[in-house]
Amino acid sequence: MVFSVAADAAIAAKAGVLNPLAERFGYNDPRRPDSGEPPDWRRTVRAIVTLSRANGLDAEGLLASAERSVETYRALLPSPAADGAALDEALAAALAAAVAARPAQPSATAAKDLPTIRAAHERASRGEVLNWPIWAKLIKVACARTKDGPVYAEALADLIAAAGRHVDHPRLRTETEQFIRETFICAAEALTAYHNWKAERGLLDFTDQEALALEVLKDPVRVGRLREHVGRVFVDEFQDSSPLQLAVFTALAEVAEESTWVGDPKQAIYGFRGADTDLTQAAFTGAGDAAEPQDVLSKSWRSRPGIIELSNALFIPAFERMGLPAAHHAFSSAARSDVGFDRPPIAWWPLLGKVDEQAQALAEGIRRCLANASQWLVEGARREHRPLRSGDIAVLCRTNTDVARFARALSRAGLPVAVERSGLARTPHVELVLAACRWVADASDRLALAELARFFGSDPGSDDWLRAAASEDAPAALRAQVPVADALERLRERVLSLTPAELVDSVLALPTMMAHIEQWGDPAIHFDDLEALRGFAAAYEGECAASGAPATLQGLLLSLDGADPKRPPSLARDAIQVMTYHGAKGREWPMTVLTGLAWEPKARLFEPVAEVDGELDWRAPLERRWIRFWPWPYGQSGKDSALEVAAFTSEIGQAAWRRAVHEDIRLLYVGVTRARDYLVFAPPAKGTLNWLKLLDEPDAAPHVVPPAADDNLLSVGDQTFVADVRPLAAIDAPEERCPQLSFVRPRSAPVERSPLYLRPSQAEGGDWRVVERVSLGGRLPIDGVADMAALGEALHAIIAYDDVCRDTAQRLADADATLARWGVKGFAAVDALTASERLCAWLRTRWPNGNLLHETPVTARFGDQLVQGRIDLLVSFEDGSAIVDHKSFPGRVDQWEGHALRHAPQLGLYGEAVAAVSGRSCDELWIHMPVVGALLRVERTE
Repeated sequence: MVFSVAADAAIAAKAGVLNPLAERFGYNDPRRPDSGEPPDWRRTVRAIVTLSRANGLDAEGLLASAERSVETYRALLPSPAADGAALDEALAAALAAAVAARPAQPSATAAKDLPTIRAAHERASRGEVLNWPIWAKLIKVACARTKDGPVYAEALADLIAAAGRHVDHPRLRTETEQFIRETFICAAEALTAYHNWKAERGLLDFTDQEALALEVLKDPVRVGRLREHVGRVFVDEFQDSSPLQLAVFTALAEVAEESTWVGDPKQAIYGFRGADTDLTQAAFTGAGDAAEPQDVLSKSWRSRPGIIELSNALFIPAFERMGLPAAHHAFSSAARSDVGFDRPPIAWWPLLGKVDEQAQALAEGIRRCLANASQWLVEGARREHRPLRSGDIAVLCRTNTDVARFARALSRAGLPVAVERSGLARTPHVELVLAACRWVADASDRLALAELARFFGSDPGSDDWLRAAASEDAPAALRAQVPVADALERLRERVLSLTPAELVDSVLALPTMMAHIEQWGDPAIHFDDLEALRGFAAAYEGECAASGAPATLQGLLLSLDGADPKRPPSLARDAIQVMTYHGAKGREWPMTVLTGLAWEPKARLFEPVAEVDGELDWRAPLERRWIRFWPWPYGQSGKDSALEVAAFTSEIGQAAWRRAVHEDIRLLYVGVTRARDYLVFAPPAKGTLNWLKLLDEPDAAPHVVPPAADDNLLSVGDQTFVADVRPLAAIDAPEERCPQLSFVRPRSAPVERSPLYLRPSQAEGGDWRVVERVSLGGRLPIDGVADMAALGEALHAIIAYDDVCRDTAQRLADADATLARWGVKGFAAVDALTASERLCAWLRTRWPNGNLLHETPVTARFGDQLVQGRIDLLVSFEDGSAIVDHKSFPGRVDQWEGHALRHAPQLGLYGEAVAAVSGRSCDELWIHMPVVGALLRVERTE
C-alpha cells in the first residue's frame, strides 16, 4: 500500500505511453475464467521494482537491464521485413478475400473462426492497425475443405500465410522494444519516487533494513565494533534467501567467529517470489564442503519408514543430478515405527473421468475412508492409534483453480473443508459492501449504484438493473431497486466523521444488508469473509497512521486492489485442508493426498526474472545481476509461435526451463514429505503423469511405474512398494434399469481373428525410450502454414527427391513445384532444401558408405498376418540397416521426446519387417523432425 501511494504519480505519468502498447499486446482482451489474473503493466512495474531491490539494483541498474532485455529479446526475432505497410496491406487483402469467399452454410469448424475473421476485416477496412493477438489468432483459423469448398479453403490458406508474417513485421520489433524500455523507465522512476517518499518521512521498510545492514557490514570501522558484540550468527530457512539477504549473511559470516546456516535446499520452492534457488544451492555446496556428518539432520521424525524409503527412492537420483549428493540430502532412517498400523503407508488412487469428475471421485474416495475410519488408523499426539478424522487429511493442489475445484467436490460430498482462497475483494458479498461504501462516499458514483441494484435483484438472471441504468432518469430508477438506499443516504450525512474502517462497519450494521447476504446461503463462510474485510480495513488505517498518510476510502480500495487479500480458511476445527503445495510447506498431516500429477513445468520466460552473467559466485551474490523482461505480445494466443519456440530454445530459455524443472522436483518433494502416516497419490487415470516424469533420467526407462490394473506394486527405480490401489470414480452414474428377459436363443460368441494386414502407422504398445539425440540446426519458420499435414507430405517428397549435388536453381524450382502441388503456403522452398541438406550432411557422417533407399516399400509375413508399408528412408550398410522416419512436428524441445515415443512402435514394426525380409538386423530407428531440426533415436526398453 505504501509503495502504491509513493509511486502512484510516477506510474500514472507513463500510462499515456504504456496503455496503448498494452492494448496492442492484448492486455485488455477478454480472458477465460480459468486463465488467472489478466496481464497488467503496472504489476509488471511493481515486480521489476521488487526484484531490483532484492538484487541490489538501483535506478541506473534498471535502465541497463532494459537494454540487456531489448538486446536478448531482439535475438529471438528474425530480421524485420523492409516494408511493414506491405504486410498490413497483404493481410487486409487476404481478410477481404476470405470474407468474400465465406460459404453460405459454413461448417462447424469454419463457423468457429468466422467472427474473428469478420471482426478483423471490419477493423482493417476502417484503416485500424490490428493488434498482435489478432494476427496470432488468424494463423489458427480453419475450415472443413469438403463442406466449405476449395475456394474458401484456399482463401484461408492465403490468410494464414499473410498473418504468419507477423513475426517479420518491423512494427512488432519497434513496439516490443519500446514497451520494454518504457516499462523499465517507469520502474526506475517508481523506485526513485518510493525512496524519496520514505526519506522525506523518515521511514524504512524491511528491504531497506537489509540494504543498510549490508552497508554497515562493508564499513571496516563498524565491522570492527561488530566483532566485539557478535560471536555467532544463526540463519534459519536459508534456502529461501534473496540475493540481498545472502549478501548480508555472507558478510556476517566474515564478522562472527562461527556462522550456522540451517536450511534444506530440497525445499527451495519460492523462485517465483524472487528467491534465487541456484544461488542458494551454490552457497549450500560451497559453505557445506566442510560440514561434518553430524551437521546433516538425516533422520526423519515425521513420517513412517515406508514413506521415507519411498522418498529416498523417488528423489535421490534426481537430486544427485541437480548437484545435491545423497550423503547430505538422503534420509538415513525414520524415528517412527510401523507397529500398530494395519495398512501400508502408500496409496495409489487413480481418478476416472473428466476434470470435475476426478474431483468428485476423490471426494467420494475420501468419504469412504472416513466412513471406514477404523480401518485407517493414525498415530495420535500420545503415540496411541486412533481412527482417521476429517482434520487429519490434506489435499494438495498445484493451482488455486484446482483448490476451488476439489474444495467444491468435498463440500458436495458432505465433508467439512478448510480452504484459503484468493480474491477476497472479488466475492459478491464483499463487492456488495464495497459498492455501498463507494455510493455513501460519492452520491454521483452511478457504477456503485448500478452494482447495488444488480446485487439486490431478486433474480440473478434478470436485467432489470441494466434497463434502469439505461433509462432517462437512471439514478432514480436504480435507486428504486436498492432497498437500503434511504439508510445509506442517512449514513452519508455523517460520512465525514467516519474513518474507512468505521464506514465498513456502519454498512455491515444495516439489518437489510446482512439479511440479504444471509439469503445467499453459506452465512458462516460469508461472515468470515466480511470479518477479514474488517480486519484489512483496520490494518490499512494502522499503516496510514504509521506513515503519516491520510486514511481514505479510495486509499482502502486501492490497497485492496494491490494486495488482493486471501479469503480466510474455514473455522471448522475438524475439516479437510485443501491448499496448494506451496502453502503446505512447513506443515504435516496424518494423510496427505497429492493431486495435479499431470502438471507440466512452465519456464518463466515472459515475466520479469533476475539473471546473472557468467558463473554464480555465492560469496559475491549481487555482482553481474540484471533483470530480464520479455513481453508477450499475443494475449492468450500465439501458442507454439516462432517467438515462443525461439525463447524456449535460446540459452536463456533453456536455463529458465532447467530452473523450472528443478523447482517442480523440489515442490513434489515438499508434497511427499508432508505425509505422516499415509501418502496418497491421486493421479488422473488417463494421460501422462508429467510431474512424475521429471524424475526420469534422460534416455532411461521411466523412474516411476504405476501399479498395473490388477496389481498393488508401485515401482520406483529398482525398488517396489506395496500400495493401496483403488481406482476412484464419481458416483453420479445413472441407475441400472431392470434387465429385460430374453426369449431368443443367444448366438455363439464370435471368434476374434487378427486382421490380415498389420499397418505400421497403427502399431502401438511396448516400452520405448529415447537413447540418442542429434541437433541439425534451428527451427524452420512455419507460422504462415495452414496445413501441417500437407507440409509433412511435401517435405517427405522433397527430401526423397532432392539431390544436393544438383544445380541449386533447379532444386529450388522443384521444391517450389512440390510445395505448390501440395497446396502449401507460408513455407519457403529454400527452407525445405535446408531440411534436406541438414539431413544429408548428417547421413554422410553417420554412414559414409551407406546405401540410402528413399520411400522403400516393404512387405513381410508374421504368422498369418502381413506387414505392408513404405519406409521414408532405409539405410543399408555392411552390418545391418537403419530406418529414418520423417515427422513434420513443430513443437517445443520439451515435447520432442513424447512425440518420438508415440511413433516408436511404428518404427519397431518396420524394423522387424526389414529384419525378417533381409535376414539382417535393423538396429537403429530414428525419428527425423525436419521442421525443428532434430533427430531422435528410439529403442525398445529391455
